[in-house]
Amino acid sequence: MKRRYPWIAQQSWQDVLFIHTPVSPQNLRRFVPAPFKIDTYDGSGWMSLVIFRATNSRLRYMPKWLSYPPFYQMNMRTYVRFGNERGVYFFSLNTNSRLVSAGGRAVSLPFRQVPMMIRKENDRLLFRGDPLPVGQKGMLQGTYQPYSAVFKPKIDSLSHFLTERYCIWMIRNNRLVKAPINHEQWRLQQAYTTIQENQNIHFTNDTFSHYCGYQHAVIYPFENIGIIS
Repeated sequence: MKRRYPWIAQQSWQDVLFIHTPVSPQNLRRFVPAPFKIDTYDGSGWMSLVIFRATNSRLRYMPKWLSYPPFYQMNMRTYVRFGNERGVYFFSLNTNSRLVSAGGRAVSLPFRQVPMMIRKENDRLLFRGDPLPVGQKGMLQGTYQPYSAVFKPKIDSLSHFLTERYCIWMIRNNRLVKAPINHEQWRLQQAYTTIQENQNIHFTNDTFSHYCGYQHAVIYPFENIGIIS
C-alpha cells in the first residue's frame, strides 16, 4: 500500500500469539471513539490479545548491533476502519520495558509498563502478564503451542480479517491520526492455548488462537488526518 512518507523504523516480532474473541459491535462501540467504524466479520466484532517478543527495534539505516534490547508486549485491540482503510484500535499496549512504555505514551499510544514474560519450555511457550488498559488489573497466565501446518490466510477469510492490518488508528490531541506499518503476509499456524490464571479477561467458547514464529515490520511516520469536531 502506498504511504505518504518513507518508512523510518523497523522491528521483528517473535513467538507471536493471537487470542481472538468475538464481541458484539454494540459492546465495542462504547469503547471506540466515534470517528472510527467498528469493522465486523459476518456481523460480529472481534477483540484480540496479541503477545510477542520484540527484537531488532531500530531506526532505518541504523546497524543491527545498535538495536534496542528485546522486550515483551501484550496488547489488546479491536478492528476498525476509517473511510476505506481498515486498521486496528488499541485498548492497551503493555510492555515490560520502561523506556518503550514512556516513548509510546509520549505519542499518545495507550502504553504502560507491567511485569510480563514469555519463556520456552520443551515444545510450549509460557506467558504471564497483565493485558488490560491503564487503571484496570487482569493478570493472565498460560501456555501456547502451534499444532497445524503453516498457512497464509486466504482473502475474505476470518484469519485474513484478523491479521492483515496495516495501520493503527488513534486520537491524539483531538486529532485523528494514522500510524502506518508494513510487513509480508502473515504465515500462521493454528495454536493450542491453555489459560492457567485469568483475572477479569473475558473469553468465550468461540475464542481461538493463531501462532506465528517470526514477522518483520517497518514503521512509517504518523499521518495527521484531521481535527475531531
